[in-house]
Amino acid sequence: MRDMNDHRHSVFGIVPPYILDAISKNGTPDERDIALQTLDRDLAIRSARPTFIEAPPPSRGLQNKRREVYNANHGTGLPGTLVRTEGQGPSGDVEVDEAYDGLGATFDLYWNAYNRNSVDDAGMTLIASVHYDQDYNNAEWNGQQMLFGDGDGQIFNRFTIAIDIIGHELTHGVTAYTAHLEYHDQPGALNESISDVFGSLVKQYAATPQQTADQADWLIGAGIFTSRIHGTALRSMKAPGTAFNDPLIGKDPQPAHMSNYDNTTDDNGGVHTNSGIPNHAFYLVATALGGYAWEKAGRIWYETLRDPHLTPTAQFQDFANLTAANASRLFGDAAGQAVANAWQQVGINVATGTHRTPQVGGGGGQPFADDLTGVKRLTKLTIRHGAYVDAIQCTWQMNDGSSHTGAQHGGAGGRQDVITFAADEYIVGVSGRAGAYVDQLVIKTNKRTYGPYGGNGGKPFDLGPLAAHTTGFFGRSGRYLDALGAISVS
Repeated sequence: MRDMNDHRHSVFGIVPPYILDAISKNGTPDERDIALQTLDRDLAIRSARPTFIEAPPPSRGLQNKRREVYNANHGTGLPGTLVRTEGQGPSGDVEVDEAYDGLGATFDLYWNAYNRNSVDDAGMTLIASVHYDQDYNNAEWNGQQMLFGDGDGQIFNRFTIAIDIIGHELTHGVTAYTAHLEYHDQPGALNESISDVFGSLVKQYAATPQQTADQADWLIGAGIFTSRIHGTALRSMKAPGTAFNDPLIGKDPQPAHMSNYDNTTDDNGGVHTNSGIPNHAFYLVATALGGYAWEKAGRIWYETLRDPHLTPTAQFQDFANLTAANASRLFGDAAGQAVANAWQQVGINVATGTHRTPQVGGGGGQPFADDLTGVKRLTKLTIRHGAYVDAIQCTWQMNDGSSHTGAQHGGAGGRQDVITFAADEYIVGVSGRAGAYVDQLVIKTNKRTYGPYGGNGGKPFDLGPLAAHTTGFFGRSGRYLDALGAISVS
Protein backbone atom coordinates (compact mmCIF):
# COMPACT_ATOMS: atom_id res chain seq x y z
CA MET A 1 0.00 0.00 0.00
CA ARG A 2 1.25 3.48 -0.87
CA ASP A 3 2.33 5.56 2.11
CA MET A 4 0.24 8.72 1.84
CA ASN A 5 2.84 10.55 3.92
CA ASP A 6 5.10 10.38 0.87
CA HIS A 7 3.00 13.00 -0.93
CA ARG A 8 5.74 15.60 -0.69
CA HIS A 9 7.77 13.84 -3.39
CA SER A 10 6.92 12.94 -6.96
CA VAL A 11 8.29 9.74 -8.39
CA PHE A 12 8.51 9.88 -12.20
CA GLY A 13 9.57 12.21 -15.03
CA ILE A 14 7.90 13.20 -18.29
CA VAL A 15 7.62 9.56 -19.40
CA PRO A 16 4.74 7.98 -17.46
CA PRO A 17 5.64 4.85 -15.49
CA TYR A 18 3.05 2.78 -17.36
CA ILE A 19 5.08 3.19 -20.57
CA LEU A 20 8.32 2.12 -18.89
CA ASP A 21 6.50 -0.77 -17.18
CA ALA A 22 5.17 -1.94 -20.55
CA ILE A 23 8.64 -1.85 -22.08
CA SER A 24 10.04 -3.80 -19.14
CA LYS A 25 7.54 -6.56 -19.95
CA ASN A 26 7.35 -6.44 -23.75
CA GLY A 27 10.78 -5.30 -24.90
CA THR A 28 13.97 -7.08 -25.89
CA PRO A 29 16.39 -7.94 -23.06
CA ASP A 30 18.32 -4.71 -23.72
CA GLU A 31 15.13 -2.62 -23.86
CA ARG A 32 13.84 -4.19 -20.65
CA ASP A 33 17.13 -3.47 -18.89
CA ILE A 34 17.11 0.20 -20.00
CA ALA A 35 13.48 0.62 -18.89
CA LEU A 36 14.18 -0.87 -15.47
CA GLN A 37 17.31 1.25 -15.06
CA THR A 38 15.33 4.35 -15.97
CA LEU A 39 12.64 3.48 -13.43
CA ASP A 40 15.28 2.97 -10.75
CA ARG A 41 17.05 6.22 -11.63
CA ASP A 42 13.73 8.10 -11.67
CA LEU A 43 12.90 6.84 -8.20
CA ALA A 44 16.27 7.95 -6.84
CA ILE A 45 15.95 11.42 -8.39
CA ARG A 46 12.30 12.06 -7.74
CA SER A 47 12.27 10.85 -4.16
CA ALA A 48 14.39 13.92 -3.42
CA ARG A 49 12.23 16.43 -5.32
CA PRO A 50 9.88 18.46 -3.09
CA THR A 51 6.40 19.49 -4.15
CA PHE A 52 6.40 22.25 -1.49
CA ILE A 53 9.03 25.00 -1.62
CA GLU A 54 8.74 28.19 0.40
CA ALA A 55 8.60 30.99 -2.13
CA PRO A 56 11.10 33.87 -1.80
CA PRO A 57 9.83 37.44 -2.05
CA PRO A 58 8.76 38.22 -5.63
CA SER A 59 11.16 40.22 -7.78
CA ARG A 60 9.04 41.56 -10.62
CA GLY A 61 10.54 44.93 -11.36
CA LEU A 62 13.52 43.70 -13.37
CA GLN A 63 13.65 40.73 -15.72
CA ASN A 64 16.22 38.18 -14.52
CA LYS A 65 16.60 35.80 -17.45
CA ARG A 66 19.60 33.63 -16.67
CA ARG A 67 20.29 30.26 -18.25
CA GLU A 68 23.08 27.74 -17.75
CA VAL A 69 23.33 24.53 -19.75
CA TYR A 70 25.75 21.78 -18.74
CA ASN A 71 26.97 18.52 -20.30
CA ALA A 72 26.62 15.60 -17.86
CA ASN A 73 28.89 13.57 -20.18
CA HIS A 74 26.66 10.49 -19.84
CA GLY A 75 27.21 10.38 -16.10
CA THR A 76 24.89 11.08 -13.19
CA GLY A 77 26.91 13.76 -11.40
CA LEU A 78 25.18 17.13 -11.63
CA PRO A 79 25.37 19.64 -13.07
CA GLY A 80 28.41 18.55 -15.18
CA THR A 81 30.53 20.70 -17.50
CA LEU A 82 29.22 24.20 -18.24
CA VAL A 83 28.73 24.63 -21.99
CA ARG A 84 26.46 27.64 -22.59
CA THR A 85 25.35 30.58 -20.46
CA GLU A 86 22.96 33.48 -20.94
CA GLY A 87 23.69 35.49 -24.06
CA GLN A 88 26.18 33.08 -25.61
CA GLY A 89 25.65 31.84 -29.15
CA PRO A 90 24.82 28.29 -30.21
CA SER A 91 27.27 25.64 -29.03
CA GLY A 92 26.87 23.26 -31.95
CA ASP A 93 25.57 20.53 -29.62
CA VAL A 94 21.91 20.18 -30.63
CA GLU A 95 20.79 19.07 -27.16
CA VAL A 96 22.60 21.91 -25.42
CA ASP A 97 21.05 24.42 -27.78
CA GLU A 98 17.53 22.94 -27.63
CA ALA A 99 17.68 22.96 -23.84
CA TYR A 100 18.89 26.58 -23.87
CA ASP A 101 16.05 27.62 -26.19
CA GLY A 102 13.45 25.68 -24.19
CA LEU A 103 14.50 27.27 -20.91
CA GLY A 104 14.28 30.67 -22.56
CA ALA A 105 10.89 30.03 -24.12
CA THR A 106 9.47 28.94 -20.77
CA PHE A 107 10.88 32.02 -19.04
CA ASP A 108 9.46 34.24 -21.80
CA LEU A 109 5.94 32.86 -21.51
CA TYR A 110 5.80 33.29 -17.74
CA TRP A 111 7.41 36.74 -17.83
CA ASN A 112 5.56 38.25 -20.79
CA ALA A 113 2.14 36.69 -20.19
CA TYR A 114 2.01 36.57 -16.38
CA ASN A 115 4.80 38.86 -15.15
CA ARG A 116 6.38 35.89 -13.36
CA ASN A 117 10.12 36.24 -12.87
CA SER A 118 11.34 32.68 -13.45
CA VAL A 119 10.23 29.50 -11.67
CA ASP A 120 10.36 31.01 -8.18
CA ASP A 121 9.16 34.51 -9.25
CA ALA A 122 12.41 35.89 -7.85
CA GLY A 123 14.77 35.52 -10.81
CA MET A 124 15.94 31.94 -10.25
CA THR A 125 18.67 30.84 -12.66
CA LEU A 126 17.37 28.15 -15.00
CA ILE A 127 19.85 25.28 -15.11
CA ALA A 128 19.81 22.23 -17.37
CA SER A 129 22.10 19.22 -17.79
CA VAL A 130 21.98 17.28 -21.06
CA HIS A 131 23.50 13.89 -21.98
CA TYR A 132 22.46 12.60 -18.57
CA ASP A 133 23.38 8.95 -17.91
CA GLN A 134 23.58 6.21 -20.57
CA ASP A 135 20.51 5.70 -22.79
CA TYR A 136 18.40 7.50 -20.19
CA ASN A 137 14.76 7.59 -21.31
CA ASN A 138 13.42 10.58 -19.43
CA ALA A 139 13.58 14.28 -18.66
CA GLU A 140 13.02 15.69 -15.20
CA TRP A 141 12.98 18.69 -12.91
CA ASN A 142 14.68 17.67 -9.65
CA GLY A 143 13.73 20.72 -7.62
CA GLN A 144 16.86 22.65 -8.58
CA GLN A 145 17.46 22.04 -12.27
CA MET A 146 16.40 20.21 -15.43
CA LEU A 147 18.09 17.04 -16.63
CA PHE A 148 17.69 15.37 -20.02
CA GLY A 149 18.49 11.89 -21.19
CA ASP A 150 19.57 11.21 -24.76
CA GLY A 151 16.98 8.48 -25.21
CA ASP A 152 17.92 5.01 -26.39
CA GLY A 153 17.48 5.79 -30.10
CA GLN A 154 15.30 2.71 -30.50
CA ILE A 155 12.11 3.77 -28.70
CA PHE A 156 12.82 7.34 -27.62
CA ASN A 157 14.54 10.23 -29.36
CA ARG A 158 16.49 12.86 -27.43
CA PHE A 159 14.41 14.47 -24.69
CA THR A 160 15.23 18.04 -25.67
CA ILE A 161 13.40 17.54 -28.96
CA ALA A 162 10.03 18.72 -27.60
CA ILE A 163 9.91 22.23 -26.15
CA ASP A 164 6.68 21.47 -24.27
CA ILE A 165 8.53 18.81 -22.25
CA ILE A 166 10.80 21.57 -20.95
CA GLY A 167 7.84 23.82 -20.15
CA HIS A 168 6.07 20.92 -18.46
CA GLU A 169 8.94 20.04 -16.15
CA LEU A 170 9.78 23.63 -15.19
CA THR A 171 6.10 24.16 -14.35
CA HIS A 172 6.42 21.45 -11.69
CA GLY A 173 8.77 23.97 -10.07
CA VAL A 174 6.22 26.77 -10.42
CA THR A 175 3.58 24.58 -8.77
CA ALA A 176 5.97 23.74 -5.92
CA TYR A 177 6.46 27.48 -5.30
CA THR A 178 2.73 28.32 -5.48
CA ALA A 179 -0.06 25.79 -4.87
CA HIS A 180 2.11 23.00 -3.37
CA LEU A 181 -0.22 20.36 -4.81
CA GLU A 182 0.45 16.99 -3.25
CA TYR A 183 1.65 14.31 -5.65
CA HIS A 184 -0.99 11.62 -5.35
CA ASP A 185 -4.50 10.91 -6.60
CA GLN A 186 -6.48 13.98 -7.73
CA PRO A 187 -4.13 16.71 -6.43
CA GLY A 188 -1.27 14.84 -8.11
CA ALA A 189 -3.23 14.55 -11.36
CA LEU A 190 -3.88 18.31 -11.17
CA ASN A 191 -0.14 18.81 -10.62
CA GLU A 192 0.60 16.84 -13.79
CA SER A 193 -2.18 18.51 -15.75
CA ILE A 194 -1.03 22.02 -14.86
CA SER A 195 2.42 21.10 -16.17
CA ASP A 196 0.87 19.83 -19.41
CA VAL A 197 -1.19 23.02 -19.73
CA PHE A 198 1.73 25.38 -19.45
CA GLY A 199 4.03 23.07 -21.40
CA SER A 200 1.58 23.28 -24.28
CA LEU A 201 1.28 27.05 -23.87
CA VAL A 202 5.09 27.37 -24.04
CA LYS A 203 5.02 25.50 -27.37
CA GLN A 204 2.20 27.66 -28.74
CA TYR A 205 3.83 30.90 -27.53
CA ALA A 206 7.27 29.99 -28.94
CA ALA A 207 5.96 28.85 -32.35
CA THR A 208 6.72 30.95 -35.42
CA PRO A 209 4.18 32.32 -36.01
CA GLN A 210 2.54 32.00 -32.61
CA GLN A 211 -0.40 29.60 -32.54
CA THR A 212 -3.99 30.26 -31.56
CA ALA A 213 -5.96 27.65 -29.65
CA ASP A 214 -7.52 26.40 -32.89
CA GLN A 215 -4.11 26.09 -34.58
CA ALA A 216 -2.33 24.22 -31.77
CA ASP A 217 -1.95 20.42 -31.91
CA TRP A 218 -2.48 20.02 -28.13
CA LEU A 219 0.00 17.14 -28.05
CA ILE A 220 2.51 16.71 -25.23
CA GLY A 221 5.90 15.35 -26.32
CA ALA A 222 5.32 15.16 -30.05
CA GLY A 223 8.45 13.78 -31.71
CA ILE A 224 9.71 11.97 -28.61
CA PHE A 225 9.03 8.52 -30.10
CA THR A 226 11.15 7.11 -32.92
CA SER A 227 9.48 6.12 -36.18
CA ARG A 228 9.41 2.54 -34.91
CA ILE A 229 6.64 3.40 -32.41
CA HIS A 230 3.02 3.79 -33.45
CA GLY A 231 2.29 6.99 -31.59
CA THR A 232 2.30 10.75 -32.10
CA ALA A 233 3.11 11.92 -28.56
CA LEU A 234 3.01 11.03 -24.87
CA ARG A 235 -0.43 12.60 -24.35
CA SER A 236 -3.18 14.41 -26.22
CA MET A 237 -5.12 17.17 -24.48
CA LYS A 238 -7.54 17.37 -27.40
CA ALA A 239 -8.30 13.63 -27.38
CA PRO A 240 -6.96 11.88 -24.26
CA GLY A 241 -6.40 8.17 -24.81
CA THR A 242 -5.35 8.50 -28.47
CA ALA A 243 -1.69 9.57 -28.30
CA PHE A 244 -0.20 6.10 -28.84
CA ASN A 245 -1.17 2.48 -29.41
CA ASP A 246 1.79 0.15 -29.88
CA PRO A 247 2.54 -3.49 -28.96
CA LEU A 248 5.73 -2.45 -27.14
CA ILE A 249 4.59 0.53 -25.08
CA GLY A 250 0.88 -0.27 -24.85
CA LYS A 251 -2.13 1.96 -25.47
CA ASP A 252 -2.59 5.48 -24.12
CA PRO A 253 -4.72 4.93 -20.97
CA GLN A 254 -5.78 8.51 -20.31
CA PRO A 255 -9.51 9.16 -19.74
CA ALA A 256 -11.25 12.28 -21.00
CA HIS A 257 -14.27 12.01 -18.68
CA MET A 258 -14.92 11.27 -15.02
CA SER A 259 -16.95 8.21 -16.00
CA ASN A 260 -13.64 6.59 -16.94
CA TYR A 261 -11.65 7.82 -13.92
CA ASP A 262 -9.02 5.22 -12.99
CA ASN A 263 -9.21 4.34 -9.30
CA THR A 264 -5.77 2.83 -8.93
CA THR A 265 -2.90 2.75 -6.47
CA ASP A 266 -0.33 2.59 -9.30
CA ASP A 267 1.53 5.72 -10.33
CA ASN A 268 0.74 7.52 -7.05
CA GLY A 269 -2.96 7.03 -7.64
CA GLY A 270 -2.93 7.48 -11.41
CA VAL A 271 -1.44 10.97 -11.56
CA HIS A 272 -0.27 10.59 -15.18
CA THR A 273 -3.47 8.81 -16.22
CA ASN A 274 -6.28 10.84 -14.67
CA SER A 275 -4.62 14.13 -15.60
CA GLY A 276 -6.31 13.57 -18.97
CA ILE A 277 -9.58 14.81 -17.47
CA PRO A 278 -8.44 18.33 -16.43
CA ASN A 279 -6.23 18.41 -19.54
CA HIS A 280 -9.28 17.99 -21.74
CA ALA A 281 -11.20 20.58 -19.72
CA PHE A 282 -8.47 23.12 -20.41
CA TYR A 283 -8.48 22.32 -24.11
CA LEU A 284 -12.26 22.87 -24.19
CA VAL A 285 -11.91 26.20 -22.32
CA ALA A 286 -9.11 27.41 -24.59
CA THR A 287 -10.97 26.62 -27.79
CA ALA A 288 -14.23 28.06 -26.44
CA LEU A 289 -12.61 31.35 -25.46
CA GLY A 290 -10.53 31.40 -28.65
CA GLY A 291 -7.51 33.44 -29.63
CA TYR A 292 -4.14 32.84 -28.02
CA ALA A 293 -4.73 30.36 -25.22
CA TRP A 294 -2.21 31.94 -22.85
CA GLU A 295 -4.15 35.21 -22.81
CA LYS A 296 -7.45 34.05 -21.30
CA ALA A 297 -7.53 30.31 -20.58
CA GLY A 298 -3.91 30.34 -19.43
CA ARG A 299 -4.47 33.44 -17.30
CA ILE A 300 -7.44 31.74 -15.61
CA TRP A 301 -5.37 28.64 -14.84
CA TYR A 302 -2.38 30.69 -13.67
CA GLU A 303 -4.47 32.80 -11.30
CA THR A 304 -6.10 29.63 -9.98
CA LEU A 305 -2.67 28.13 -9.36
CA ARG A 306 -1.88 31.22 -7.25
CA ASP A 307 -5.31 31.39 -5.60
CA PRO A 308 -5.05 31.01 -1.81
CA HIS A 309 -8.27 28.96 -1.90
CA LEU A 310 -6.42 26.23 -3.81
CA THR A 311 -5.18 23.84 -1.12
CA PRO A 312 -2.45 21.19 -1.47
CA THR A 313 -5.11 18.46 -1.32
CA ALA A 314 -7.44 20.07 -3.90
CA GLN A 315 -9.74 17.74 -5.82
CA PHE A 316 -10.87 18.18 -9.43
CA GLN A 317 -14.13 19.72 -8.18
CA ASP A 318 -12.26 22.30 -6.10
CA PHE A 319 -10.06 23.27 -9.01
CA ALA A 320 -13.01 23.46 -11.39
CA ASN A 321 -14.95 25.73 -9.02
CA LEU A 322 -12.00 28.09 -8.67
CA THR A 323 -11.30 28.28 -12.41
CA ALA A 324 -14.94 29.25 -13.04
CA ALA A 325 -14.80 31.89 -10.31
CA ASN A 326 -11.52 33.30 -11.60
CA ALA A 327 -12.84 33.34 -15.16
CA SER A 328 -15.84 35.41 -14.08
CA ARG A 329 -13.65 37.75 -12.05
CA LEU A 330 -11.10 38.25 -14.81
CA PHE A 331 -13.18 38.17 -17.98
CA GLY A 332 -16.84 38.37 -17.03
CA ASP A 333 -19.82 36.07 -16.62
CA ALA A 334 -19.66 34.67 -20.16
CA ALA A 335 -16.12 33.42 -19.58
CA GLY A 336 -17.14 31.90 -16.26
CA GLN A 337 -19.98 30.07 -17.97
CA ALA A 338 -17.63 28.84 -20.71
CA VAL A 339 -15.35 27.36 -18.07
CA ALA A 340 -18.27 25.74 -16.27
CA ASN A 341 -19.48 24.27 -19.58
CA ALA A 342 -16.05 22.80 -20.27
CA TRP A 343 -15.88 21.08 -16.90
CA GLN A 344 -19.41 19.77 -17.37
CA GLN A 345 -18.28 18.12 -20.62
CA VAL A 346 -15.69 16.10 -18.68
CA GLY A 347 -18.18 15.10 -16.00
CA ILE A 348 -17.65 17.79 -13.34
CA ASN A 349 -20.55 20.13 -12.58
CA VAL A 350 -19.68 23.66 -11.50
CA ALA A 351 -22.35 25.76 -9.88
CA THR A 352 -22.20 29.30 -11.23
CA GLY A 353 -23.89 32.27 -9.64
CA THR A 354 -23.74 34.01 -6.29
CA HIS A 355 -22.99 32.46 -2.92
CA ARG A 356 -23.71 34.01 0.48
CA THR A 357 -21.91 33.44 3.74
CA PRO A 358 -23.76 33.32 7.07
CA GLN A 359 -24.64 36.76 8.42
CA VAL A 360 -23.09 38.15 11.61
CA GLY A 361 -24.27 41.02 13.82
CA GLY A 362 -27.64 42.15 15.16
CA GLY A 363 -31.20 42.44 13.91
CA GLY A 364 -31.59 46.22 13.74
CA GLY A 365 -31.78 48.45 10.69
CA GLN A 366 -33.06 47.53 7.24
CA PRO A 367 -31.86 44.68 5.02
CA PHE A 368 -29.59 45.39 2.06
CA ALA A 369 -27.74 43.40 -0.61
CA ASP A 370 -25.34 44.55 -3.32
CA ASP A 371 -26.52 43.93 -6.88
CA LEU A 372 -23.65 42.15 -8.66
CA THR A 373 -25.24 41.97 -12.11
CA GLY A 374 -22.57 42.77 -14.71
CA VAL A 375 -19.81 43.13 -12.11
CA LYS A 376 -16.31 42.07 -13.21
CA ARG A 377 -14.32 42.83 -10.06
CA LEU A 378 -14.33 44.88 -6.86
CA THR A 379 -12.02 47.88 -7.24
CA LYS A 380 -12.64 49.87 -4.04
CA LEU A 381 -14.14 49.32 -0.62
CA THR A 382 -15.03 52.43 1.40
CA ILE A 383 -15.36 51.90 5.15
CA ARG A 384 -16.61 54.44 7.71
CA HIS A 385 -15.77 53.52 11.29
CA GLY A 386 -15.31 54.71 14.85
CA ALA A 387 -16.36 52.70 17.90
CA TYR A 388 -18.31 50.58 15.42
CA VAL A 389 -18.25 50.04 11.68
CA ASP A 390 -20.59 52.81 10.58
CA ALA A 391 -20.91 52.01 6.87
CA ILE A 392 -19.44 50.20 3.86
CA GLN A 393 -19.68 51.00 0.16
CA CYS A 394 -18.37 49.11 -2.89
CA THR A 395 -17.06 50.34 -6.22
CA TRP A 396 -16.76 47.86 -9.08
CA GLN A 397 -15.36 47.59 -12.57
CA MET A 398 -18.18 46.34 -14.76
CA ASN A 399 -17.96 43.85 -17.62
CA ASP A 400 -18.25 46.69 -20.13
CA GLY A 401 -15.20 48.41 -18.60
CA SER A 402 -17.11 51.16 -16.80
CA SER A 403 -16.91 51.95 -13.09
CA HIS A 404 -19.94 51.80 -10.81
CA THR A 405 -20.27 52.75 -7.13
CA GLY A 406 -23.03 51.06 -5.19
CA ALA A 407 -25.15 52.37 -2.35
CA GLN A 408 -23.62 53.20 1.02
CA HIS A 409 -24.85 50.76 3.66
CA GLY A 410 -24.98 52.47 7.08
CA GLY A 411 -24.64 55.96 8.48
CA ALA A 412 -22.39 58.98 7.94
CA GLY A 413 -20.51 58.86 11.26
CA GLY A 414 -16.90 57.96 11.94
CA ARG A 415 -13.90 58.52 9.71
CA GLN A 416 -13.52 57.22 6.21
CA ASP A 417 -10.92 54.79 4.85
CA VAL A 418 -10.79 53.61 1.25
CA ILE A 419 -9.20 50.33 0.19
CA THR A 420 -8.16 50.43 -3.47
CA PHE A 421 -7.52 46.97 -4.87
CA ALA A 422 -4.85 46.24 -7.47
CA ALA A 423 -5.97 44.77 -10.77
CA ASP A 424 -4.96 41.26 -9.70
CA GLU A 425 -6.09 41.64 -6.07
CA TYR A 426 -9.29 40.19 -4.62
CA ILE A 427 -10.86 39.48 -1.22
CA VAL A 428 -10.31 36.01 0.19
CA GLY A 429 -11.38 36.58 3.80
CA VAL A 430 -13.64 38.79 5.92
CA SER A 431 -13.37 38.76 9.72
CA GLY A 432 -13.67 41.08 12.73
CA ARG A 433 -15.91 41.47 15.78
CA ALA A 434 -19.70 41.72 16.04
CA GLY A 435 -22.51 41.92 18.59
CA ALA A 436 -25.60 44.10 18.24
CA TYR A 437 -23.64 45.83 15.45
CA VAL A 438 -20.60 45.03 13.35
CA ASP A 439 -17.97 46.38 15.72
CA GLN A 440 -14.83 45.68 13.73
CA LEU A 441 -13.93 44.67 10.20
CA VAL A 442 -10.75 43.07 8.78
CA ILE A 443 -10.41 42.50 5.03
CA LYS A 444 -7.93 39.92 3.77
CA THR A 445 -6.94 39.75 0.09
CA ASN A 446 -4.64 37.47 -1.86
CA LYS A 447 -1.93 40.09 -1.32
CA ARG A 448 -2.33 41.60 2.15
CA THR A 449 -4.59 42.25 5.15
CA TYR A 450 -6.41 45.58 5.66
CA GLY A 451 -7.60 46.78 9.05
CA PRO A 452 -8.81 46.40 11.67
CA TYR A 453 -11.44 49.09 11.16
CA GLY A 454 -13.76 49.97 14.09
CA GLY A 455 -13.70 49.21 17.80
CA ASN A 456 -13.04 46.23 20.06
CA GLY A 457 -16.58 45.36 21.19
CA GLY A 458 -18.53 42.25 20.38
CA LYS A 459 -17.16 38.77 19.72
CA PRO A 460 -14.73 37.60 17.01
CA PHE A 461 -16.17 36.30 13.73
CA ASP A 462 -14.78 34.94 10.48
CA LEU A 463 -17.00 34.66 7.40
CA GLY A 464 -14.67 32.12 5.77
CA PRO A 465 -14.02 29.86 4.12
CA LEU A 466 -15.49 31.77 1.21
CA ALA A 467 -16.97 29.85 -1.71
CA ALA A 468 -15.14 32.06 -4.18
CA HIS A 469 -13.92 35.65 -4.35
CA THR A 470 -15.98 38.18 -2.43
CA THR A 471 -17.27 40.97 -4.66
CA GLY A 472 -20.10 42.41 -2.55
CA PHE A 473 -21.98 42.33 0.73
CA PHE A 474 -25.43 41.92 2.25
CA GLY A 475 -26.77 42.48 5.74
CA ARG A 476 -28.69 45.11 7.73
CA SER A 477 -27.91 48.80 8.25
CA GLY A 478 -29.25 52.00 9.77
CA ARG A 479 -27.19 54.48 11.75
CA TYR A 480 -24.47 51.82 11.84
CA LEU A 481 -23.66 48.63 9.98
CA ASP A 482 -25.92 46.34 12.01
CA ALA A 483 -25.18 43.00 10.32
CA LEU A 484 -22.95 41.75 7.52
CA GLY A 485 -22.45 38.80 5.17
CA ALA A 486 -20.27 38.40 2.09
CA ILE A 487 -21.44 37.68 -1.45
CA SER A 488 -19.08 35.81 -3.75
CA VAL A 489 -19.49 35.05 -7.42
CA SER A 490 -18.51 31.83 -9.19
